Amino acid sequence: MREDEIENLGDEPVDGATHDAVELVQPAAAPNDDSADDGLGGAPVFEQSGAAQDAAPQAARAPERQPDPEPRRSRREGEWEAWASALRRVGGRSPLTDFIDTTATRVELSTTHPGGLAQFITGRPTALSSLIRDDLALRAARGAAAAIASKGIELAAARSIDAVHLGIGMVRFPHGDRVVYGPMLLRPLMIRRRGRDFELQVLGRPFVNPRIASILRGHHGVRLDERQLVELGSGEGTFTPNAVLDAVRQAAAHVPGFSVEARLLASTFADVGEPMVTDLQQQPHDVLDAVRGDEQAAWRVREGRAGIDETPQDQRDPEVDRLVLDADGEQDAVIAEAAAGNSIVVEALPGTGLTQTIVNVVGALVGDDRRVLVVSPRRATLRDIADRFAATKLEALAVSEATLRRDLIAAIRRIEQSPRPETAEIDEAMLRLRKVLLDYRAALQRVDPELQVSVLDALKELSRLAMLPTPPSSRARLSERATRELATDRPRVAATMRKAAALGQFKYGPSDTPWYGASFSSSGDASAALADAQRLAGPSSDGGPGDLAALLAQAKRVIGDTKLRPAATLAELAIQVALLTDVLATLDVMTPSIYDRPLGELITATGPRREAVQALGSMQRRRLRKLAEEYVRPGAHVPDLHDVLIAAQQQRRLWAKFAPDGSIPAVPSGLAALDARLTDILERLGRLDAALSPEVPSADLQLDDLEERVAGLAAPSDALQNIQERAELMASVERLGLDPLLADFANRHVADDQVEHELDLAWWQSALQAMLGKERALLRGNTEVLQRLEQDFALVDEAHVDASSARLAHQLAKQWRLAIDDHGDEAAAVKRLIKAGPVDADELQHVAPHLTRSLAPVWLASPYDLHRVPKRIPFDAVVIADAGAITIAEAAGAISRARQVIALGDSVTQTPSPFDVGISTLGVRPSEELATPDELHAESALSRLGQVLPTRRLTRSYRTGGADLVTAVNERFYEGRIEALPWAGAYLGHASLTSSIVHGAHGLPEQGAATVESPDAEVERVVQLVTQHARSRPQESLMVVTANEKHEVRLQQAVMASLGAGGPLTDFVVAEREEPFVIVDITHASALSRDRVIFSVGYGHTKHGRNVEFGPLGEPGGERMLAVAMTRARKAMQIVTAFDAAELDPERLQHGAAQLREILLDIASGEQPKAFHGGDPLMIDLATRLRRRGLRADVSYDGQLPLVVANGGVCAAIEADHDDGERTLREALRLRPEVLRRFGWHTMRVHAFELFTDPEGVADRIAELVGADASQ
Repeated sequence: MREDEIENLGDEPVDGATHDAVELVQPAAAPNDDSADDGLGGAPVFEQSGAAQDAAPQAARAPERQPDPEPRRSRREGEWEAWASALRRVGGRSPLTDFIDTTATRVELSTTHPGGLAQFITGRPTALSSLIRDDLALRAARGAAAAIASKGIELAAARSIDAVHLGIGMVRFPHGDRVVYGPMLLRPLMIRRRGRDFELQVLGRPFVNPRIASILRGHHGVRLDERQLVELGSGEGTFTPNAVLDAVRQAAAHVPGFSVEARLLASTFADVGEPMVTDLQQQPHDVLDAVRGDEQAAWRVREGRAGIDETPQDQRDPEVDRLVLDADGEQDAVIAEAAAGNSIVVEALPGTGLTQTIVNVVGALVGDDRRVLVVSPRRATLRDIADRFAATKLEALAVSEATLRRDLIAAIRRIEQSPRPETAEIDEAMLRLRKVLLDYRAALQRVDPELQVSVLDALKELSRLAMLPTPPSSRARLSERATRELATDRPRVAATMRKAAALGQFKYGPSDTPWYGASFSSSGDASAALADAQRLAGPSSDGGPGDLAALLAQAKRVIGDTKLRPAATLAELAIQVALLTDVLATLDVMTPSIYDRPLGELITATGPRREAVQALGSMQRRRLRKLAEEYVRPGAHVPDLHDVLIAAQQQRRLWAKFAPDGSIPAVPSGLAALDARLTDILERLGRLDAALSPEVPSADLQLDDLEERVAGLAAPSDALQNIQERAELMASVERLGLDPLLADFANRHVADDQVEHELDLAWWQSALQAMLGKERALLRGNTEVLQRLEQDFALVDEAHVDASSARLAHQLAKQWRLAIDDHGDEAAAVKRLIKAGPVDADELQHVAPHLTRSLAPVWLASPYDLHRVPKRIPFDAVVIADAGAITIAEAAGAISRARQVIALGDSVTQTPSPFDVGISTLGVRPSEELATPDELHAESALSRLGQVLPTRRLTRSYRTGGADLVTAVNERFYEGRIEALPWAGAYLGHASLTSSIVHGAHGLPEQGAATVESPDAEVERVVQLVTQHARSRPQESLMVVTANEKHEVRLQQAVMASLGAGGPLTDFVVAEREEPFVIVDITHASALSRDRVIFSVGYGHTKHGRNVEFGPLGEPGGERMLAVAMTRARKAMQIVTAFDAAELDPERLQHGAAQLREILLDIASGEQPKAFHGGDPLMIDLATRLRRRGLRADVSYDGQLPLVVANGGVCAAIEADHDDGERTLREALRLRPEVLRRFGWHTMRVHAFELFTDPEGVADRIAELVGADASQ
């Protein structure tokens, strides 16, 4: 079923005023070319003039009498003629002059029931059953009403043509070789379904049929004053046409064969082709000339291209960033092209934000004081653009001719209420926050020039090391020099250390063997050292004590004979032995009494003469010197008595230190042997110390500790095995200063297969510490501060974008006030026009050319009613939306209005198609096919402009359909160019593309045909599915798409037949909603979309047949038809077939039929696209922790989401700051999370530092987000 209501926006009241009990606006179909000829004021209702006087000037204005074009002079002129010829065929046979009068094409209201008619003519909604009481007539009227409503919806949605009218008085007269037959007056009419009945309501005011008026004026001299005629039939709150028809009869009485039938007919009437031809004027235009093959024009288009501002969004000054709506990078590039004044083509794939891009483009152009014309054949597109502007507080920024008065009132109201926005604080905060966050992002990923890694690299690698089966655990840190050198030399060092470890380098640590760290120049030195240790420790070869024990015993005996205390260390013993040796030397020349008295004065007296005399005097010196000589042994020769006395004094003092009891020095026996043994022992210990490099030399150890050390060294051990080989390997390592690390390895006995990981851990930790010390922008890794900054930026950025529309509104308001100051007369004229009623666009531009630049900077129009937009309005740019759905001929009039041309559309799903305004007795298809689908596609405005203009593409889809539906569409029709985030439902296993096979759905082809259309069982299944949707998902919109028109009609009838019982289905089908339920065939579906779509193919086979004939789907162009069907659903699609795709012979299928079979087979296989890939170590570690909590978690889901988590039916997408890639801050912190939430995900942003320092805390927060118990 098609939409059951036709909206006539052009005929709705704009100010609530009423006239004749019906709200009236200027007629939507009134011809503009008659305004100069219409009489005003006291002119008579009709005016006749001789044919000789009026025929020539009137013919110049009427398309029928235009002179034939000159003979073709060039290919370019021929193109203009071809375009004009094509435009004349637009809309097919005109029902305004060639109406086909059958019960299938109109609803006859001439003989209606008086009660219903009285209600109807006053403008109140009236049921069709109240107007027609006869059952047979009512049945025929309902069939016609359904066709009229369906055609009206098709024209309104796909062409923005309001065609449903009430024809008043049918005029007939001969004209040339044909007979003109059509309504004299027209009045906008609304027909909408009410259950199984229809409701009719007249809207607006009547107007004269422009085509008939033009023929009468141009060929017969009859000039009709429309205003006078309408006033003639108006009175007492109703419109009575009898007087008007009588006046027309009288005025045209001289016209041969002229007659007027007093009839009221409801049907589709619109004048399309001829006004478009009139509006198309051949004129120089670079883009159009280039399209027509002018090489010079093509060169000017190429060379005239201006450079665009490629400043990244994160680096723009807020004063420059003036987007009225958010935009991704691709959309931003299109906006930059438009702002630079370039003409471009934009290939907009499904769901990529076409409307949003247009609004931003228009906003940027208006911000640069440029006037914009926006043209689209689809009313929904134009309405969405206007609604988007209204949502951004730019109400009526874009006006349309049909609602001009209402738009002007809204625009003035907006202007008067547009104060200057205070954005200084917002912009300042945005700049400040942006700098901090960008500096952090850069610092996190900046590669250190010396270490050749980034902080993020370190965090990821440390996380990876922690997840190893045997994670390294070294806590050693490297010096800055070692860290720098190992940045490039680490593999070699690791390999060296691993070889050494395999040889036992780290088998023993400092606590395991005293030989730890020993270094020898040769294996022989190692053996000699071990032998020294064993001889020192004993036992000797004869079973006696070791050399060290023998030394200590000997020392005890020798030193024990003196008053000296026992030595604590060998070093102290060496001092004592040296002291005793010195005492022995002194006593050899001096008497023992030398140690009994103080020697100070004697030393002075025997010193230098001058000093001694000064200190003692000559006599005392001589006396003391003589006394000193008395201590010399008889016969002893003392070369220098002074030195001997000094030595004796020092010996006395040192003796006193070791013999605190005050004894005098004495020399024991055996001193020489002790000295010799001690010297030998110290030499051997020195060699051991040289190899071991102990912190405390052996000679300085307490004797007990020394004996323990020696015993340890002498103990059996394989620590010295391969020591030379290990030493050679470690020589290059030790120079790097890795002592703490090597000690750590030895203490923990690191195995050779762990050496590399342990070294990596120590290096990455040290590198991270070094980089953190240098990068202040990293905020010391404080993620709480970082999170607050990101949240603040998102709020400030949103306020900044919101303020952009306010700034634009204020800019226009300022321009408006300046224009009023300079052109006060224009302001008064605008005020008069608005107060007078419906506003004529041409008159508005004539009386207020300066004010309208700020009052109406943007105009919206369909290419089929563009002639209503005055050509006197100077446009700077024209934006053609849905350019793939119209031909270049249909777009030429719009293109000629401005130098800059921006065409947007989808070359896959949009193809121009011929259409009829009128309803033929054969159905609603066009009365003539102008070309094949491929030929029409090549003639689309998008295709032709794309040959001469540069192309930008929008590939990021924001539709919320599941992965299976997106994948099917993307791979089959768009070669994988669509980029779309995954839908949460797909992660939970909810299919968005399903099929339903109706088994046993056989049928018979019609006589003379081979195609089986609309099997009964398939019709029943579709009705069941629609009913099921109405019960379970009434809040979601639904559309049924069929592959042939017969199936569409049968489905409409079947659904209507099911409405009688009432219930959810009736409420769902007849409810007034923004997107009503519709049933439509593929050829009329391209302008529609719904949340969910049932694609009922509508083809089957006979009971004994297996193959299916698919009609147009299997013919050239069928691929595009199938693409249209497959892209109508925003959320989910179900394909209903009366056949099993597996039974079809692929050799007999082509084009769209072959693709449909493949899609159905893919659905039946149930294979889901691979959605899991490698992953970030930080996120892998987090996922592992979440799985331990019983949650489902996957890393790098679909290659686009770093981590997804599910708990029951709750899904969360976890975004990480280090996975932002090339995304702007706006996209990463605000836009992407918003999109993910629309796709059904809960979202959380985590940071690399907290993933490294507190992964358990992060896992707890995520568990809470998805409703799980974080304590598990």
